[in-house]
Amino acid sequence: GLDNGTFWGNMTANVDVWTDLVNGVWKSTAFGAVIALIATFQGYTTPPTSEGVAYATTRTVVSSSIVVLALDFVMTAFLM
Repeated sequence: GLDNGTFWGNMTANVDVWTDLVNGVWKSTAFGAVIALIATFQGYTTPPTSEGVAYATTRTVVSSSIVVLALDFVMTAFLM
């Protein structure tokens, strides 16, 4: 229910594109690195069976999800 001019004026006054862009790049780089490290560790420590691979995949997804949520919380607190 806002006027287009009101929305655009408030958005441009409150959003710093450069800061938001840099924070997004830092976060995505950190998330990618953490996920790659977790997946590599799980892959190297899994038994070479189909059951082991399935179990390692599940552990990787769960671990990565939890770590990304925690890392996002910490990075948001420090990058603000």
